[in-house]
Amino acid sequence: MWEAFVQHESVEEIMNDKGLAKVGDGIVNLCYSLAKSKVLGHATGDKVQDSILARAIRATEIYRHMTHRTDVGKAADAYEAIIAYLWMRGNITVQGTVDALIQTLHIDSKTSRKKEGEIAALSFQQFLEQHTHSLP
Repeated sequence: MWEAFVQHESVEEIMNDKGLAKVGDGIVNLCYSLAKSKVLGHATGDKVQDSILARAIRATEIYRHMTHRTDVGKAADAYEAIIAYLWMRGNITVQGTVDALIQTLHIDSKTSRKKEGEIAALSFQQFLEQHTHSLP
């Protein structure tokens, strides 16, 4: 259905697609909010900070395809673009992403914001690592 939007031949093309990054921003925020809400037992409506996604992508092999002086915003956009690509290609679903994040999002109401960020970054890193085989 979305194939016309994801005709990229390299992971670099995907990571530099600003349109995909915008779509991915919504997907990432929705999935994280749903996962965190399920883990905590109440709706949160939280958004993911760019620093969390930047930390996640920098810890993966995919980061070698980026300029190592990439700022936090561009690194986060690259992560979001990859997520949009994977979703549009049918390699991931919202439910599957939420379920995967729930499995690794070990937080509770007493978890500090800083610690939550570290845990969330690791969750997003592990999720991305599980799907790198689906990238060109």
